[in-house]
Amino acid sequence: MLLSLLPAAAAGASDGPPGERISVGGHSLHIHCLGKGSPAVILDAGLGASGADWRRIQHSLAATTRVCAYDRAGYGWSDPGPPPRTSRRIAAELRTLLERAAIPPPYILAGHSFGGCNMRLFSSLFARETAGLVLVDTPHEGQVAGFLNNYLLRQLDPQGLLQTFWRPELFDQLFGVNLAPLAALLGLEINRLGAIVGEVAAFRESSEELRSAGIQPDIPLVVIMHGQRVLPEGALGDQLERQWLALQRDLAARHRNGKVIIARESSHNVLFSQPELVADAIRRLINDYRRGASG
Repeated sequence: MLLSLLPAAAAGASDGPPGERISVGGHSLHIHCLGKGSPAVILDAGLGASGADWRRIQHSLAATTRVCAYDRAGYGWSDPGPPPRTSRRIAAELRTLLERAAIPPPYILAGHSFGGCNMRLFSSLFARETAGLVLVDTPHEGQVAGFLNNYLLRQLDPQGLLQTFWRPELFDQLFGVNLAPLAALLGLEINRLGAIVGEVAAFRESSEELRSAGIQPDIPLVVIMHGQRVLPEGALGDQLERQWLALQRDLAARHRNGKVIIARESSHNVLFSQPELVADAIRRLINDYRRGASG
């Protein structure tokens, strides 16, 4: 639900960062911008992924406006960040990054999966700086249990190496310990695994932050949801899929200009299977904002 496919998200090639690494206070984050214009589009990737996941969409939009993809702490070319790795902390770090990178608001925020949770919270905390919000297969805070128990481990450990003894609450005990043996077992970079563990350990807190922050109903919202099944077959999977769709529609309905788009050809990784669907949704928000600003 929150975890992008890990092999596709690998980053940190020997060529070096394509963008800038900027200090946000104790650690540096990497941001890569293309194009010119306002509003700027800011892109956040899913759990386990870097800004490189947005590459095709970023290049598609660069002729329209300034488009910036960044790596959250611990991913891609960004340094690990301090705990807890909640959406509130991540949103605050992003705002500092945008200020220090001299990328002024307004922003159209787009997030895939867990990245959408962070962008939702950013839009609530900094509503005056937000011109629009696009959530790409982003779980709702009401789905915490289903996420932890039915999806994450299968994505992180598809070979079943850990599943004989694993329990979701073990994430809470892993943050801050030596993860090198587990990273080697799973074939992941140590910083990346640490970022995954930190964000998952804080996911319940992040969900509470979303509940407490509430909705900013005047912010235009587009929700893009998978059209091909993500959760396992069976009665529980059926129930969780129905719940996911219902919660997405409820979220969109709470915005005065909210819309739900079903990505019919996609499971969770809509960024790869239907990138132009996502690009078009962002482009429409850009055009709507510009028409309103000129009127």
